[in-house]
Amino acid sequence: MSGECYSHFNGGIEYELRCDRCGTLFRCGDDSYFSWRVLCAAAEAEGWRVGPDLEGEHDCDECAGSRRAGSDRRQFAAA
Repeated sequence: MSGECYSHFNGGIEYELRCDRCGTLFRCGDDSYFSWRVLCAAAEAEGWRVGPDLEGEHDCDECAGSRRAGSDRRQFAAA
């Protein structure tokens, strides 16, 4: 699980997204961290692979790229 939810004393909620493989924290320059869906969309726009749930699989752009490259190599070798 790499999604976290934090409640604040004023009733606000913030979400945090980390890569399951390397632990990199997704950082955004706006207020996307107040909505899980918006945070996921922002991460996907930056190349992350993001599951829809907090408990889903989440990979940073670098790890997602290495997974895609690895699966492409396996398909090529099998052909």
